[in-house]
Amino acid sequence: MATLRLGRNLVCHQMRNFNSKEMAYSEKRLIGFSRDEMFKVVSDVSEYHHFVPWCRSSTVEHEHESSQIATLEIGFPPFMEKYTSRVIYIKPSVVHSVVIENDNLFKTLDTTFRFGKGNPSVERSCTLHYDLVFEFESAFHSRIAHLFFDKVVKTMVSAFLNRAEKLYGSPEFPHTPPQVLQYKS
Repeated sequence: MATLRLGRNLVCHQMRNFNSKEMAYSEKRLIGFSRDEMFKVVSDVSEYHHFVPWCRSSTVEHEHESSQIATLEIGFPPFMEKYTSRVIYIKPSVVHSVVIENDNLFKTLDTTFRFGKGNPSVERSCTLHYDLVFEFESAFHSRIAHLFFDKVVKTMVSAFLNRAEKLYGSPEFPHTPPQVLQYKS
């Protein structure tokens, strides 16, 4: 069960039963960037093609006060696929993305970044929680994903941390190693 605090008193509990083909990863770590800095990096989906591995294009189709619809193209030639996600955010704490339309790529793609309070004695810090659940439609993509699952999940978080460093300079302190909370490949 995951707990997500929305606002001051509203708490959302999310229970997920994984099916046998879904892959999941969850980690937590203390990082040397502020919640605001990390929120800006993760919520700026239109920039993903500049730094997210395997992302070839990222276009925000519709934007609202606390959400957006974005189309991303991922892959490497000759394998290129597009999908559309609904991205919901609660500034500066949460960026949650779920696939809503795709070209037979994902059956499930659910990603959440949560930014909690960091070290109380270091203003420029936060606790990063990263959750990823996905399942491909095709057996071919699933087999490939199983082979590269470790590399993909490690690379994704690193990409966002590297982007924050490019935009905001060196972290206030070295990030702690990830505490893996869930791993299902």
